[in-house]
Amino acid sequence: MRQNKLVIFIISLALCNCQPKEVKQKQVIIKAAPNMEIEKPCANPTLIYGSSFGNFFQALYRTNQFETMQAFTSNKTKAKFGNQLLPYYQNEFKFDYSLGKLTNLSYRGDTVLLTYAKAYIYGTRRKVVIPCHVENDSVKIILNNLRNPFE
Repeated sequence: MRQNKLVIFIISLALCNCQPKEVKQKQVIIKAAPNMEIEKPCANPTLIYGSSFGNFFQALYRTNQFETMQAFTSNKTKAKFGNQLLPYYQNEFKFDYSLGKLTNLSYRGDTVLLTYAKAYIYGTRRKVVIPCHVENDSVKIILNNLRNPFE
């Protein structure tokens, strides 16, 4: 009987020491930095919602939006070809082939060159380079000639 009392006393001591202590919480204050405006140019206007400008222009061609295609044509090209541009887009321009992914984006002066190295034209893998120009924070396509616009 005495042993039982001793065991109960030891267990009760152990249980009293195992009770969780009150933990004081520290208050953490995070100071937010004031809003800072940083002026920077448009990061990359050749990429439109994760798609390249070449794929965007091709989507305009496939949906017969020729007036919008003309709006995304460089002023240099419009001055060079004038009124021939819209009938050219409607009748002669062929842009219904697989471009693939944008492989390279390079700058040559004020011209942006979009390179598609895995384009398939009539079953043949070819490299297509689309010259563009940034005008007023938007990319516009440059057509050097009307027979082979991207060569």
